Amino acid sequence: MRYRLLVIILAVLMPLSLSAQKLAFSQQHGFCEAPFSLTIDVTDGTLPEGAVIRYTVDGSIPTLASQVYSQPLDIQTTTILRAAAFSATGRLTSIATATWIFAADVLKQSDHPAGYPETWGKYTQFEGTATADYGMDQNMTTDPVLAPKIVEGLKSLPVLSIVTDKDNLFSHENDEERGGIYIFTGPPVGDATGHGWTRPTSVELIGGPQQHDLTIDCGLRLHGGHGRLAEKNPKHSFRLVFKSEYGPKSLEYPLFGADEPSKFNQLVLRCHFGNAWQHWDGGNRERAQYTRDVWARRMQRKMGHTSVNALYVNLFLNGMYWGIYNIAERVDDQFGKDHLGGSKSDIDVVKIEEDGGNHHEASEGTLDAWEQMVAAAKKASSTSSYQQLQSMLDIDSFIDYMLINQYAGNTDWAHHNWYAILRRGTDSQGFRFLCWDTEIIFGDVYESVLDKNNGSAYPTGLFQNLMKNKDFADRYGRRALELLSDNGLLGPKSVVETWDSLYHVISKAIYAEAARWGDYRRYVHQYQSKGKYYTVDDYYMRERNRLLNDYFPYRSAIVLADIRRIAPSGIQPVAAPEADNRLFNLQGQQVQHPSPGIYIRDGKKVIIKE
Repeated sequence: MRYRLLVIILAVLMPLSLSAQKLAFSQQHGFCEAPFSLTIDVTDGTLPEGAVIRYTVDGSIPTLASQVYSQPLDIQTTTILRAAAFSATGRLTSIATATWIFAADVLKQSDHPAGYPETWGKYTQFEGTATADYGMDQNMTTDPVLAPKIVEGLKSLPVLSIVTDKDNLFSHENDEERGGIYIFTGPPVGDATGHGWTRPTSVELIGGPQQHDLTIDCGLRLHGGHGRLAEKNPKHSFRLVFKSEYGPKSLEYPLFGADEPSKFNQLVLRCHFGNAWQHWDGGNRERAQYTRDVWARRMQRKMGHTSVNALYVNLFLNGMYWGIYNIAERVDDQFGKDHLGGSKSDIDVVKIEEDGGNHHEASEGTLDAWEQMVAAAKKASSTSSYQQLQSMLDIDSFIDYMLINQYAGNTDWAHHNWYAILRRGTDSQGFRFLCWDTEIIFGDVYESVLDKNNGSAYPTGLFQNLMKNKDFADRYGRRALELLSDNGLLGPKSVVETWDSLYHVISKAIYAEAARWGDYRRYVHQYQSKGKYYTVDDYYMRERNRLLNDYFPYRSAIVLADIRRIAPSGIQPVAAPEADNRLFNLQGQQVQHPSPGIYIRDGKKVIIKE
C-alpha cells in the first residue's frame, strides 16, 4: 500500500541520532477558558542547523510543504495542531498532536465547516445520498437555560479527540487507500465497499473525573453492522487499531482503572445505535437512554462474571463535537488472556459475522471446541452428555447470562449481538458468553423471550437444549429465584442501583448529545416519517420515569412468573385465571381486595391506582 511505503521512506530518512527527539507544547490539551499564546519546543537537545518545525491545523500530517513555526501561535478558537521538525530532506521527529477546545465554539458548531463535504455516503436500501450533519442545534445552544447545561455536559466526561486528515473520513474518492471511511462505510447488506478500510489517526483522551492524559497514534476504522448504513444511522461507531504501521503495536494505559486490564490491541468506540435519538425508527428514538448496553455488561460483572469494560466519553472528530460514545474493550485474544489467563494462543472467540449471511466466525482461534460443545448440548437430556458438557461450558455463567437477557427482554438477540469466549487447555473454565450490544431492551414490561430458539449453535438454542436436562433446569430455577427476588441482583433495588449509577455519569452530557443529534430526524433526514425534536426534558426524562415507575418495580416478578411457566423444580407453576373477573398478582395468587399496583386478569395487565 502506498501509505505504508511512505511510512517506510520517512523512517529511512529520519536520522537515528534524532529519532528519540519529540516536540512539546507549552499548553496542555483540553478545554480552554481564554485565548493563549502557544510555544513549541524540542524536549531533548536542540535541532540541527537549518531544521525547522512545521505544523498543520486541519488534521493532516505535516510535510515539507506545511507552515513553518517561527513565533508563538495565538490560540483563540478550537484548534487541532499537528507539528514535527524537518530538515531539508525529511522529517526529524515524531508528529506531536494536541486539541484545544473552546466551549463557545462548540455551541456555534456549523453545519457547513470549511473543506468538508455537504453529503456523506449513499443510501444502501433505497436511492439517495445522505445529507451531511456537522452542526449543533442552534435553538438549544442559544437557549439561555439549555446553553449552560450543554457546556457543563461537554466538560462532564473525558474528551476523546480523533485527529486525522479530513479525507481519511470524508473523501468521496472510491479508492481503498484514499476513500473516506465515513463515506464508504462497508455495511453488511448492499454495497460493502469500505469494509475493513483503516486510516492513520492520532487519538487523545483528555480530562474528565479521572483526569486522563493520553495521546497515541493508531489506526481508525468503522465498526458495527446495520449501524453502518447511512439511512439508518448517521452517527457511526469506530474501532481503534493498535499496530506498528500506525504507531505503537499495542496501547498500554489504565483506561478502565488501575485494577482492570491495561493492554489493548483494539478498542471499540460505541456510538449508541439502538434506542438513540438518531436511530431510523421513531419508537427507538423515544426510548433513548444511552445506558442499556452498559447496564447489561455491568450486571454481568456485578454477578461475578467476565464482562466487557466501558468508559463514557464525549467524542470530537477534528475538533467537531460528535456526541456521547463509550469506549469498550474489543473481545480478542488479548482480552481473553487478560480476563481468563493463559496465553493469547489459547483463546477462542466465537461471534456472528454480520456480512449479510450471519454466520458463525472464530475471530480468534478455531470453531473446533465450539462445535464440540454445541454437539454435546444437543444431547444434554442424557446425564452423561450433560456431565461432559460441564467441562465445555461454564454453566453458572451461562445461566446468569441468560437471565440478564431474559430479565431485560432482549429482542435484538440471539441471532446476533453476542460473544462466546474460551480459554483452551487443562485450566479451561469452559465457554463463557459476554453481553454485547444489548441496546434493544426494557421495552414492554411483559416482554418474554423465554421461548426464543435461534438454533442449536446460538445461546437461545443452547438454553432450550439444556432445559431438557432436569439437573440443569433445577439449577436454572434455583438461580432465577435467587436473582429475581426482591433482594436479588436482578431484583428492583439492585437493578435500579446499577441503572442510576450509569445515569449519573452521563446525566449532564445528554444535554450536549441532544444538541448534536436530537434534531437530525426532524430537519436533516426524516426517513420514513418526520421525527420529533428530541430534548432531555421532553423525551429522555419521560422514558427514564417510565422505567423507574412502570418497569423496574414490576419486571422481576413478571419474569419470575414467566419462568414458573416452564416449571423448573422448586418453582411452582402459576395457575392461569379461570374467569374474566378473577384478579391475580404477579406471583399468580388470586387477590380479593387489591391495593394499588399491577395485576393480571384473563392474561392481561390490569393497573389499579389509588
